[in-house]
Amino acid sequence: MLESQLHLVSAILILFAAVVPIYLTVRLRNNLRKLVLVLTIFILVHAVYHVVGFFGLTILGEGVFEPLSVAILIYFGIVYSGMTRPKYLGAKNSTLVAWTPSTLLLLMDNITTTLLLVALGIFVWLAVLSKNIRTFQFQISIFIIIWILGEIAGILRDSGIISLSALQGDVGLEIHVVSMFFFSMLLWVRFYNSQRSGRRMIEGVDATL
Repeated sequence: MLESQLHLVSAILILFAAVVPIYLTVRLRNNLRKLVLVLTIFILVHAVYHVVGFFGLTILGEGVFEPLSVAILIYFGIVYSGMTRPKYLGAKNSTLVAWTPSTLLLLMDNITTTLLLVALGIFVWLAVLSKNIRTFQFQISIFIIIWILGEIAGILRDSGIISLSALQGDVGLEIHVVSMFFFSMLLWVRFYNSQRSGRRMIEGVDATL
């Protein structure tokens, strides 16, 4: 599939996933509503990333909206864990580089991957606390791992470490589509099960709430 087609599929999948948290945001009236609202914002910002990618605005998408969506995902993890003050991460680099579009994209890919690793660390820690592989935090960890694999594949491709033919397409973005499909199915299956069983769609950190 072409890159624009992959972005379109990802946008459709994640907007499909957004229906569940948007519905819950309207229905809920307690602190859980704030948590679901943050999740909704993450989904919508990431959807914007795929929409601008579909229209060929790669630098805007990968340089602004994708890392912004991951930052929101990190904040979601912090709120989920009960922390109130997010920690801001920064890095300095004194190396002079030629700021070509390809260099900028490679840099933003690395920033996005770093942010994803931070998010993964948060949710893996929450999954360990839950001691249950069926919890929301464990399943979100799987989603982030798939996303990271896509980012790594994209970095290897953009840096020239791996070379693929045009027929093979953008493997990184294809893996990203898989992660969006997994995320969409995750939300809808959990929503269905919560409606059928009366249990919460998102468990507490200790998996008993």
